[in-house]
Amino acid sequence: MFSIIIKETREFIREKTNLFFFLVFPVVLVFLLGTLLGSMDQAEETVGEIKLQYIIETEDPIQRMAIEKFIETTEEEGKIFFEESNNLSVARGLASKDEITAVLVFTKDPLKIEIYEGRNHIKNRAVSALMNSFIQMNQTVMTIMNVNPEQLMDLEHIPWEENLIQKDLGVNRTMIDYYAIVMIAMISFMSIILGCYCFLGERQSKTLNRLIISPQSRVYLFLQKILGMVPQVVLQISIIMVISVFAFNANYARTFKDNLYLFFMFLMVTMALISIGVVIGLVIKKNPMVVLFPFLWIMMFLGGTFSKEVHIKGLSEFLPTYQVQQGAFDLAIFGRYHRANIIILISSIILVLSIFIGVYLFRRKEGEQ
Repeated sequence: MFSIIIKETREFIREKTNLFFFLVFPVVLVFLLGTLLGSMDQAEETVGEIKLQYIIETEDPIQRMAIEKFIETTEEEGKIFFEESNNLSVARGLASKDEITAVLVFTKDPLKIEIYEGRNHIKNRAVSALMNSFIQMNQTVMTIMNVNPEQLMDLEHIPWEENLIQKDLGVNRTMIDYYAIVMIAMISFMSIILGCYCFLGERQSKTLNRLIISPQSRVYLFLQKILGMVPQVVLQISIIMVISVFAFNANYARTFKDNLYLFFMFLMVTMALISIGVVIGLVIKKNPMVVLFPFLWIMMFLGGTFSKEVHIKGLSEFLPTYQVQQGAFDLAIFGRYHRANIIILISSIILVLSIFIGVYLFRRKEGEQ
């Protein structure tokens, strides 16, 4: 087994094209995109003015008073503006034209908020966070009112400004950090081409027949070929992360544990994509660069790999590149594991299924002239 793993690693390192596209090129892009194009990307914290129209359907006087008080105090900040509407269709039309940010409908009991979003996804997230906080606070107040209404008398004396603390993410994030992560995602998805060449290379070098007639089990040979790609993947991810941190001062996760988990997530994603590539390489005889390269670049472009400003609502968020990148950002910035766990689970399932399919195809493969 180790002989094939060593052979695959040596061939990868010996090939200058691989060294450039999978090791050098991503590192160069981290620097170029993070410095030269970083100024073109708007920071997500810069939300700007938010214009909202709202409809109050609830007839509960207490709830209406709470909503109106919330609107009044929010408008005092001078960044968020509310306008009451009595026609939902017209209001939604304004949101679709980006003339207003969103439409809010405060429904009847139990009080809920329906949000009809506009076209600016950054402002949409800000509105969603704002409304979630209002709902949570409103539910708290209503619970106190039902259980111990006397406590409400003390709410106006609470020094709210002393209890509101800006969340510290631990590091000052820059566009270098963004591209340090998405370039690993780019390499992960480009590795599907490496998988395609796993058996295409054997065919081109006229050694595929030697594997087929080998006395060793084809299942065993196939698994060795897959495992032979692991050192390459580890090398790719490690080089990008190490150089990005020490040469470009990039920040990944805040803790060593989270960084290891981020590394493991990308390792599983890359191995799953390589296994898909191996299956494709057993089926097609054409150059995989011609077949897959345009598709991969379009998917990465629309998924925000090259600029986070590129986002098509209803499309971008469903692309695998976007989902992997969001899982990485959740883990690196906030230390949240939920998305990363889902990505690892899906990658594991894809890896296992692809191995079964690949073993089946390899066992049925006959010698080539």
